[in-house]
Amino acid sequence: MPELKLIEAVENGEIDRIKNLLDEEVDIEQKDDYGWTALNWVAGKGNTRVVEILLSAGANISNVGRDKRTAYQIALAAAHIETASALQKAEQKAFVDMEMAVRPYCRAYPVAELRQFSDWHELLSDLAEDAIVFVHQDLSVTRSMFHGKDFVFNNISTSWETFCKNQLAFAVPTDLELAASFAASKSGETHQSPV
Repeated sequence: MPELKLIEAVENGEIDRIKNLLDEEVDIEQKDDYGWTALNWVAGKGNTRVVEILLSAGANISNVGRDKRTAYQIALAAAHIETASALQKAEQKAFVDMEMAVRPYCRAYPVAELRQFSDWHELLSDLAEDAIVFVHQDLSVTRSMFHGKDFVFNNISTSWETFCKNQLAFAVPTDLELAASFAASKSGETHQSPV
């Protein structure tokens, strides 16, 4: 395998060396045994400045390694929010059509909160007032956290959508919002003082 000078420089965070290698027209798309390019590596490191340098030099935003993840997905998984945001914008700018799997989402609520909806009609009759139910991304409601199992309510209408948005504050978070929330919770864990 040829020398992976650019990937090495990225792994070590050597910005001047990265710029020099790019000036020398080193192959920006060189790949390691895993199929990752320098852009994939820097995404995992979370160095937004180097990401921008590589992108402006023409790095392929859609490269995936054996793990089938783009640089954006790598940064997102590592909770490098600023880097993931820059990569997401680059993907959008390049009109990259990624085949991203739809991630199911639901949120738990006490059924009593949902019963405040004026057109509420329960499909299950044995729910206690304090029962927990799940609102899914398509706004259906189930007793199970698994979509489509044990429907409680499935009468989706404009008024139900408005109720979910305004009364329940229900919204499906973006990947970046989830990663930012995760990063914030991890940050809070490391900075908590012992009791």
